[in-house]
Amino acid sequence: MRFIPVLIPLVFSAAAVMGKPVIRNRDSYGFNTNEDGVYVSCNRSGVFAMTFDDGPYEYSWELAKSLNELGIRSTFFINGKNWVDVENDAVSTSDGEKGYMEVIKHIYDMGHEIASHTYEHKVLSDLSEEEIEYQMNKQSDIIFEAIGKRPALMRPPTGAYDENTLAVLKDLGYSVVNWDVDTNDWREHDFDEEKSAYKEMKDDSNQSLGHIALEHEVYEQTVSELVPWVIDYIHSMGYKFVTVSDCIGVDAYQ
Repeated sequence: MRFIPVLIPLVFSAAAVMGKPVIRNRDSYGFNTNEDGVYVSCNRSGVFAMTFDDGPYEYSWELAKSLNELGIRSTFFINGKNWVDVENDAVSTSDGEKGYMEVIKHIYDMGHEIASHTYEHKVLSDLSEEEIEYQMNKQSDIIFEAIGKRPALMRPPTGAYDENTLAVLKDLGYSVVNWDVDTNDWREHDFDEEKSAYKEMKDDSNQSLGHIALEHEVYEQTVSELVPWVIDYIHSMGYKFVTVSDCIGVDAYQ
């Protein structure tokens, strides 16, 4: 594979999700969660959490390294068996061939947070309680094997959940995190459209709660084109990049 140079910035848009919608009015229902208690923004102004879903994938190694070199810490909501099978697959990197379990450890070692996006990226609101528990516990075991810690943060695939989903996740000790800025980078890979999502943000970072932005590290265009632009744009807006745990004020690991 050819290595994608990464100089990294971010992006965001409307918080529409499948299933129950994220509430964008952060003055409603108290603080930085929606009416269901799902985190959708930071707990203070001036901060910005860049998050990546659906990995790890072939771009993750270089992305994590490039962000680290820029002093940026992000949160990676990862799967165990989605684009790759992390327990069995490997990838070529600038540091040689690495198993995907090594990729997860590398992301963590670069100062980023590892969070759960479930084992197989199945829509949790379509599953039974036992099936949800399997998706979460299997992924927790994988993350523990890779980094020696179990995640306390999770994001439901497609952002979808119902009351049963939230009850199970709470019993398992998870904080549920969606977003208020969505690049929709998985749809058209249209750079102008992706940038427009970010430009919906207020000009003054001190006038609202900080943001949580959704991107996907599995797309070359996101990593090589969008992320560098976002980093510059977010810095120009006066925001400080933080991890999700810092953004919302909870522990990243159980």
